[in-house]
Amino acid sequence: MKKTFSTIFILIISFFIVYSNNIHGNILSVKQDTIQKQDSVAYKQKLEEVTISAFYTPYNLTSIPAPVNYISSEQLQTGDALTPVEVINRIPGIIMHHGTFNTNRLTIRGIGSRAPYSTNKIKAYFGNIPLTSGDGETTLEDIENESIGRVEIIKGPASSLYGAALGGAILFYPKKVNDNFIKVNSTAASFNTFKNIVSTGISNKNLNVFALYSNLQSDGFRENNNTKRNNFILFSQIAPDKNISGTVLLKLTRMKAFIPSSLDWQTFLNSPQSAAQNWLNTRGYEDYSTGQAGGSIKIKTVKQSNIDLSVFAQFRNADEQRPFNKLEELSHFAGSRGSYQKNFMFNSWKFNFVAGYEIFRESYNWKTFSNDNKGLLSDNHEKRSYENIFIQAEFNRNDRLIVSAGLNINSTRYNYSDYFKSDGDQSGKYTYDPVFSQRIGFNYRLNEFWSWFGNFSHGFSPPTLQETLLPEGSINPDIKPEQGWNIESGLRGNLNNRLSLEMTLYRIYVTDLLVARRTGEDAYVGLNAGQSVHPGFEGAFRYLFTRPGAFPAWEISGNTTFSNFHFSDFVDNEIDYSGNNLPGTAKTTFLLTSEISPIKNLSVDISHRYTGKMAVNDANSIYSDPYGLTNIDIFYNFKLNKFWFEVKTGVNNIFDVHYASMLAVNAPSFNGVAPRYYYPGNPKNYFISLTIGYL
Repeated sequence: MKKTFSTIFILIISFFIVYSNNIHGNILSVKQDTIQKQDSVAYKQKLEEVTISAFYTPYNLTSIPAPVNYISSEQLQTGDALTPVEVINRIPGIIMHHGTFNTNRLTIRGIGSRAPYSTNKIKAYFGNIPLTSGDGETTLEDIENESIGRVEIIKGPASSLYGAALGGAILFYPKKVNDNFIKVNSTAASFNTFKNIVSTGISNKNLNVFALYSNLQSDGFRENNNTKRNNFILFSQIAPDKNISGTVLLKLTRMKAFIPSSLDWQTFLNSPQSAAQNWLNTRGYEDYSTGQAGGSIKIKTVKQSNIDLSVFAQFRNADEQRPFNKLEELSHFAGSRGSYQKNFMFNSWKFNFVAGYEIFRESYNWKTFSNDNKGLLSDNHEKRSYENIFIQAEFNRNDRLIVSAGLNINSTRYNYSDYFKSDGDQSGKYTYDPVFSQRIGFNYRLNEFWSWFGNFSHGFSPPTLQETLLPEGSINPDIKPEQGWNIESGLRGNLNNRLSLEMTLYRIYVTDLLVARRTGEDAYVGLNAGQSVHPGFEGAFRYLFTRPGAFPAWEISGNTTFSNFHFSDFVDNEIDYSGNNLPGTAKTTFLLTSEISPIKNLSVDISHRYTGKMAVNDANSIYSDPYGLTNIDIFYNFKLNKFWFEVKTGVNNIFDVHYASMLAVNAPSFNGVAPRYYYPGNPKNYFISLTIGYL
């Protein structure tokens, strides 16, 4: 009934738009930002067109033939800006579970909701550098908000250009600068949290450089929750002439974060500040250093052709003290990405053709040691390799009809070496059959103000190495990548230069569903256990009560998601879970924000985000409670000669709601101890931030 109602609703709106002659306004647009925010409040009221480049061809947000969301640099500074979690959570269809500064899980349209403690089945890039490891895991918590120019999020397997990831792709674009500047920012927040950032920019005709150093320290709300993180980022662009440009990116992170872990229900309810007792007893922590580097060159050739080439590398050295053992990890990867793009005209049609590749090679070593000093428990080495070849063709007729079609071909291999042979040599190789992922999308401009888009696409996610191993450690030759098909359609438009709307219906069918079955507190085995279906509706709006640039000014915006992600055919350990909801997903979420500017350079932002109840296990025997979080932040800035000053303060979780900010789905129960499903969210907390800049 809900699906039928939503479909009828979109058809009625489409009919109204096509035949209405009284609609006036401009196409949907959102705010842009610059490194200087001297007039940020007045600037908030401008309706500027945003250019999306996720599909190589620059598109306005209303013209792109795919489901894409945009986050500006300004929006990333919302609230305390300690992590990108809160801003990403404002995107419809996305739930960002946040356990601690180093424990997060991002799900897009329900994909990845059953991952134990991390984000997988979603590709992410910072510039041209992949943030996703060779087995599909992505770490987002190290990204510094202040270093990001914008974020483009492709939801579902809607792009053939980034490996056709089942959940989608998140593209973080490094910040660029328009003027020379230096800026210092200091933030103090609850739980003895302090963050300091120094950033600078150099810009001239042929050179653009941005550099940032940040230091974060926090005791955290819970026991055993201390965190220290240092980030350094350097991004440079050089353009010696109009036909050649290049970029260099360097990112370094040093982090040590203690781990409070998840709690059982009674402890979560009565003592949420506590750490899990076993993690507290061992003072469990994660300590790592990581670095990424990359360079690219873009060459404009004759006859509207471009050649892009990039190389990238990363290292990660980590130790993790856990109740059951100590883990040591050393990994590094290197790779290259390249593409050829050609534009040409034929009659009234514009054609764009892209062909390219991505090559990835990763070496991952890990050892475990006993906590009682009895020595080595395991010694492993894994080589992960993949190649993506992608092709995309787009056809544009007078900017009225845009059709985009793409193909991605993937080859993935694992080579596992077991150097701890006291229990036998479990070494082995695994090569997946090539995966062909197709995509076709369109965008049709119904009139000057509204457009209709659709997308039909295929995506996949390979198993991790742990999922390819049998309980005794040998390679499982029967496991297959998880695959899915996505179909969706939606409307984007604008009324009277005041109201912007977007509505989308989608349905994702996932087959060969990968199940990470626990065989111990830190042991899993994977199997292809069935199918799931991910139907949903997403809607978003933005309304300006006053004309852009006028004061006082007021705008409201919001979005909502209605979904029913469930197992359509799933039997595990002879238990039939078919029809059950996917754990870690909510059927209903919504966000409402209000931005008020009573005078120039002063703004008050209030937001309320609601998340419905979520199943915590496949059996749906227990659900988390629904919750709503209300935040407020107040921002004021002014300029004095070449200096500018910004002051921001706010309160998160104003009404002190007790909620679970992350779920450890399908947490095990050993020796009669209650399963620990819940990561407590922070209670009411405060922050204040001061920025001084010089141009």
